[in-house]
Amino acid sequence: MTEINNPRLFLRRSNTSSNLNGVPSTTKFGTISDERTPRKSGFQSFLNNDGIDQMKPEPKKASSSISLSDQWAGSLQQMTKLNEPVDEESNAALEGLVKKSQTALSSLSLTESSGKRYRKKIIDHPRVASYAFAFDIDGVIKNGPQTIPYAREAMRMLNGDNKYRILVPYIFVTNGGGNPESERAKDLSKRLDCEINEEQIIQGHTPMKSLASLYKNVLVVGGVGDTCRKIAEGYGFENVYIPLDVMYWNPAVSPYYTLSEEEKNICKKDVNFSKTKIDAILVFADSRNWAADEQIILELLLSKGGYMGTVSKNYNQGPALYFAHSDFIWSTDYKLSRYGMGALQVSIAALYKETTGKELKVTRFGKPQRGTFKFAKKVLSNWRRDVLEEYVEVLAEIPDGEDEDAVTKRLAKSINMGPMKKKGSSRRGSNTSMSSTESDESGDSDEGLTFRVMNAIGRQIPQPSTVYFVGDTPDSDIRFANSHDESWYSILVKTGVYQEGTVPKYQPKKIEDNVLEAVKFAIRREAKKELDEWNADAVDPEN
Repeated sequence: MTEINNPRLFLRRSNTSSNLNGVPSTTKFGTISDERTPRKSGFQSFLNNDGIDQMKPEPKKASSSISLSDQWAGSLQQMTKLNEPVDEESNAALEGLVKKSQTALSSLSLTESSGKRYRKKIIDHPRVASYAFAFDIDGVIKNGPQTIPYAREAMRMLNGDNKYRILVPYIFVTNGGGNPESERAKDLSKRLDCEINEEQIIQGHTPMKSLASLYKNVLVVGGVGDTCRKIAEGYGFENVYIPLDVMYWNPAVSPYYTLSEEEKNICKKDVNFSKTKIDAILVFADSRNWAADEQIILELLLSKGGYMGTVSKNYNQGPALYFAHSDFIWSTDYKLSRYGMGALQVSIAALYKETTGKELKVTRFGKPQRGTFKFAKKVLSNWRRDVLEEYVEVLAEIPDGEDEDAVTKRLAKSINMGPMKKKGSSRRGSNTSMSSTESDESGDSDEGLTFRVMNAIGRQIPQPSTVYFVGDTPDSDIRFANSHDESWYSILVKTGVYQEGTVPKYQPKKIEDNVLEAVKFAIRREAKKELDEWNADAVDPEN
């Protein structure tokens, strides 16, 4: 999210542009710095009125750099008897898994039965990392329809194709949207030549599922056709309308736009919006028709109770307004960045204030919002749990003596299939659930044996030692990674919005050329930390 100082100058390219405070910044929009009128010192963008910059990130908690699977192995080695009261058949299965896992994990990690570790010069047995990755998509994995070079190799490295034979859990956090998470996963799978599971995907509108129980009638804005309507219905919203429905009801709402026959075919035709209350407006994706969408959104905001054709006396009776993200600009395959949903927010807010004299109240999701950050932490925790479970259960079935490279490939293939896909069921429900508690039903039929063992010994998944967040936009990606938790490590890449030679307002902890270099840097950094911790409590093999 980066604001140019004078939009009329944006086609004049240079290596500098201005951020929200009028300081040379980091976008593909080129304004000439010496021709700008500087912002007044007290200027505050509408997009920066939610206090994120005043938030203090949570301090980094103590954590281990030893791999997640080796930490699990340590738990198994300490385990002699299951404490969980289960039936005899389940107990036998659990104990069998424990025994197999003890043997396989001990063999791979070269530990003694006592749990002591052997000193190493390099840790290269197949394992699941204690750290994790989160990636933006646009500007990091792709630009428009084009996949960015190196992205495939970066994913191969995370999937175990590295000299350390380490598998690194990762998720994607994008402000983009307009398609179901399952479709986004399919697209990424094709681009990256590996299976990406929808449980790894967080789009701008993904956390909005939490609103389904709050609002009966919603207007969903953005995207192509009625795709976003279908997404919202999939999230559980009862009555979902789109601007095309309103324009079909009364074409005079947007007099300069005529619906095509294709658009008429997807409209709900039996709705009288002068008598149908809209409880909330949800902007899911970028508008394809700013003029019509703004007209309808503003009319509802100014309405009496959310009914079209009415006006509130105090302008305080309209529906709630939510945005999936606030990116002011975004990167495509065009040479200059394009205005995004954040620009639509600014436009609506300006028109609202011009009409009412009041500041527009909105609720924002997406990066860098704290709600989306908390949601991402939950999704990442679930995915790390899935990856570790898949790792342990597959490893327990691998024949003794199999080559470690073959073991790594087999593990990566199984994990990349996606635990949900392979098992045909979800253990915890979709990542789109925003509930504060996990859906741990009383029955354990869908829960893997590994984590029934973990429950039996009262052990939780350790938190990530570090989460590396790779993005291309300082004002959303880097701000997102820096603002909420000190265990997150921000890496800015040069393949999207950020332009080399400019100074980002929000400073990353590391700048790399592309996503592959970011992954290489993190793997090297974590390998050293893991080796140091491993050898600090290790014994020589001959002892």
